[in-house]
Amino acid sequence: MRTTIKAALNARVARRVAAVTTLALLAGCATPVLTQTGLLTRYDHLTPSEATATKSRIFIDKAAMARVRTVRIIPTVFSAAVSGPGVTEQERRVVANAADRALCYELSLRYDVVSSGPADLTVRANVTRAGLTNVPASGVAVGASAAITIAAQVGVGFADTIGKVPVPRLPIGLGDLTVEAEALDARRQQRAAMVWAGGANSFTNQARFSPIADIYDLAGDFGQDFGSYLTTGVDPFESELTIPTYERIRVTVLGEMPRDPDCQAFGRAPGIDGIVGDSFGLPPDWTDKGPTAGR
Repeated sequence: MRTTIKAALNARVARRVAAVTTLALLAGCATPVLTQTGLLTRYDHLTPSEATATKSRIFIDKAAMARVRTVRIIPTVFSAAVSGPGVTEQERRVVANAADRALCYELSLRYDVVSSGPADLTVRANVTRAGLTNVPASGVAVGASAAITIAAQVGVGFADTIGKVPVPRLPIGLGDLTVEAEALDARRQQRAAMVWAGGANSFTNQARFSPIADIYDLAGDFGQDFGSYLTTGVDPFESELTIPTYERIRVTVLGEMPRDPDCQAFGRAPGIDGIVGDSFGLPPDWTDKGPTAGR
């Protein structure tokens, strides 16, 4: 009897350990990696800051930033040497532009964004590391989510309502991105800088059939973080969460006209097409038109 009870207890413990291990795996995220490539004018006054799945080193001269009125954005550089052979030129453009579009929106909340003529501040960024998404592993989540959607629609079970049900991705082959960026004044003095590294999460990053799926999302996150840092002077990883305004949703989600005309150069957010495309796991470059012609 004791042997039977002990065996049952051991089996129960084993099941609990397995369950905890599984949850830990599912909660996994890619490991962000900070770089120091020498592309910034200086690194010596950067200080570390980090949050869940994101690391950074940051600097800002608040007094100098308070005098800024106009800002120019140099398009983000994302070279083939960084992406590797698995990413096309068009895919690199879409990823880099996602960073610029998000950055431009944030900057337009305080500054006048200009595309020609003199500017008080010039912002530039370089993608220095790009960990690509494992497409087969990501496809498992897309397929499972689609299967649950179909099951819900025909009443097979799994879900009680019609609609797409998010399925956690396998914590394998999640993408990560590192960007080095700075803001220079008219005398090319660094007034703000950020080395930003982010990793995709099993739960919050959309699974898509594309090697750039995660770095596309992360590029937008970087643009939002750096832009917010430049406009508020507050560490974006320590600022309080706020409910997005309709204006933000209108521009960044629905893809309507940017508040600053010069932000049109980076195109509009994919809007409804992007939302629908995401639900089917379509590659970002299928629904995001990228920068306007000639950019």
